[in-house]
Amino acid sequence: MNACLSDQQILINLADAICSGHEIEKCCGQVAIDSDDQLIDELVGHYPGDSRLRIWENQQCLVTTKRIARLSDFRKSANRSAQKGWPVYVRSTGGTTVVHRPGVLNVSLAVVSNNSEPRPDESYAEFTKLLVSGLERIGIEATTGSVSGSYCDGRFNICVAGRKLAGTASRIVRREGKAIHLCHGSLTVYGCPRKDSGLVSHFENGLGIDQCLDPTSHVSLIEVLPRF
Repeated sequence: MNACLSDQQILINLADAICSGHEIEKCCGQVAIDSDDQLIDELVGHYPGDSRLRIWENQQCLVTTKRIARLSDFRKSANRSAQKGWPVYVRSTGGTTVVHRPGVLNVSLAVVSNNSEPRPDESYAEFTKLLVSGLERIGIEATTGSVSGSYCDGRFNICVAGRKLAGTASRIVRREGKAIHLCHGSLTVYGCPRKDSGLVSHFENGLGIDQCLDPTSHVSLIEVLPRF
């Protein structure tokens, strides 16, 4: 990887490595989040194996879950975050709060299954393979697994050298005797993941969510990218 490449060009190169020629959508706020659910609607009535892929970049915001949005102090904490320039939006997939901003590459994949019974591990495995393979093409060896101290931690994080580069979340919807699996991942390409961790911690602490986050458990792509 050429050391003269800009941060944004590195993000573009990663997107191309994940899916060659796929355009990066420039999105904004709740509309960007809801567009993931539209992938599911587009696949209703389609054959097993049919899929829809989005690769996108959002403006700066926090994105949380419906479960967290039901907490009694949600609106108060969300307003405080918005006043500091970080509006809060709600997604349909699980997990906890994450950061979207320029420098975070979002990848969303919806796939039709011929089995109406949920098989989340299988859909996650295919999705993380897509991300890990893309990283491999630009010289990054990545694995999947939990990372202690990271925000929105899970078994299907994308990790580099034991630190979290990307989080993933999923949703499964049954329609017309089939299951549509939606998986989403947010890869931190550039920017400060330690600041991101602080934003999440401050927002969730305002909701009474007691967690012990370690900002050093996260890493950005440009911190680990080979430079020649």
